Amino acid sequence: MTKKLELTPAIADDIERLLMNGTPLTTICQNKDAPSLSKVYDWIRSDKAFADKILTARKIAAQTYLDKMITELENADNKSIAVTREKLIHYRWMASKLVAIYGDKQQVEVDSKIEITWNASDDKTFENEIKNVSELGSWRTNIALAHDMRFEWF
Repeated sequence: MTKKLELTPAIADDIERLLMNGTPLTTICQNKDAPSLSKVYDWIRSDKAFADKILTARKIAAQTYLDKMITELENADNKSIAVTREKLIHYRWMASKLVAIYGDKQQVEVDSKIEITWNASDDKTFENEIKNVSELGSWRTNIALAHDMRFEWF
């Protein structure tokens, strides 16, 4: 029987600190003293406070990745520039997903109201047409007027 591992503040703080430093969660969980990756995902799913801490740690890690980008770019040479470029693209993409200010999407918020109103008209044209049709008494005239009114509605 396996021992059930509980989330303690010390474990949560260790995972959060390592994530903020840019260590991937998969690497953190490979350490023999760390909980398994599936266990951490279970805690994220069941504990909202822990999930919020993980999200915040990943957002801070995006800043760490951006710092790494600068260092790698400064240390790049002609032989490693292609690999460095790919890493930079990946770090930039990851930062854009975690921290909104680095994203490509520009969002414009519009604060306006549109009001649509209909004026109640005293015009009784429709009622007058029906009255005229009934007064005419001719079934051919009634059909023709009804036909015309039906097309006016659409």
